[in-house]
Amino acid sequence: MILIDLQKAFDTINHDILINKMKYLSFSEEVTLWFKSYLANRKFKVHIKKTFSEPGNLLCGVPQGSILGPLLFLLYINDMPQAIDCELLLYADDTCLIFQHKDIHEIEIVLNRNFSILCDWFVDNKLSIHFGEDKTRSILFGSRHKIKKSRPLNIHYKTIKIKQYSKVTYLGCILDETLSGESMATHVINKVNSRLRFLYRQNRFLNIRLRRLLCNAMIQPFFDYACNAWYPNLNKNLKTRLQAAQNKCIRFCLKLGDRSSIRSKEFERINWLPVHERISQTSVCSVFKFFAKTCPEYFDEIYFPAKTSGIPTRFSHQKLILPHRNTNVGQKALSYVGPSLWNNLNNSLKTSISLNAFKHNIKSHFFNELRRKES
Repeated sequence: MILIDLQKAFDTINHDILINKMKYLSFSEEVTLWFKSYLANRKFKVHIKKTFSEPGNLLCGVPQGSILGPLLFLLYINDMPQAIDCELLLYADDTCLIFQHKDIHEIEIVLNRNFSILCDWFVDNKLSIHFGEDKTRSILFGSRHKIKKSRPLNIHYKTIKIKQYSKVTYLGCILDETLSGESMATHVINKVNSRLRFLYRQNRFLNIRLRRLLCNAMIQPFFDYACNAWYPNLNKNLKTRLQAAQNKCIRFCLKLGDRSSIRSKEFERINWLPVHERISQTSVCSVFKFFAKTCPEYFDEIYFPAKTSGIPTRFSHQKLILPHRNTNVGQKALSYVGPSLWNNLNNSLKTSISLNAFKHNIKSHFFNELRRKES
């Protein structure tokens, strides 16, 4: 994968090119004239200490902080995937080139060819890549055994070599070269402990309700963010450390001692599921949204409904095809975990009237399972 960083992407959009692209996308003349007026005759000043410069004409870029800014940028780069023949991930100005092959030489050939084409596309569209060492980067993914045997990637554009890293951050998620999730888990544990130390310093000002509110707002999102991507491949030690970090939060919220045991009644009292069960909850919720047709379109490439005999009475009675996976890594992917958990649920859970009702019901189901295991 090559992670491409654009320099001042929103500030360098050429107005003439943007308007022409809108015409190609069949925007009406009235609409394009409106946007032309919206972008034209803008001024800027430079502020240093207490002094402002004279106004200058703003000849390119879209207004940042506006509702239309990101949408106009997406229109501007909409034709980028048509320039190349390998997979391209686009999220605003975060761009990634991805190619998969068993032969590292073939990976280099395809990525270098497409990266060169993409760099030329940026020049044609008056955008520029940031080639600084920590900006545009490359990474090679594989098993520990294959990564250890492989040589470094040779990715370059003309005379500029792209440095290879063993771990990279993409959209706030840390990806290591073996996709083990270890780097992300360590990051989460450090963040949780850091926030918890801060809250302990404010201990005397907080009652139980405020403690829980602050932990929900400041700490719980670290456990949740991209959890289906990094949690399943973790080793037992890291999963135990994550649960220990959550237990510390529960002790803080409920004003328990440092060595107090955390059991199902404590989880129910604070209305939190343990880390493993919470990740399972997010997995089955994604399947519920898939059947309810409220999930992103790319879920059609992850989940595949199983054919049912007869006429189904409700969408949620359906089951998903469990894909064939030979390896443990394959069986930890969302495309396998989601169908596996969903197919084992009772129909009474699947027929919840809304997503909120389903979340509540599935949480009660997991709490019942916790109590049953304890007894």
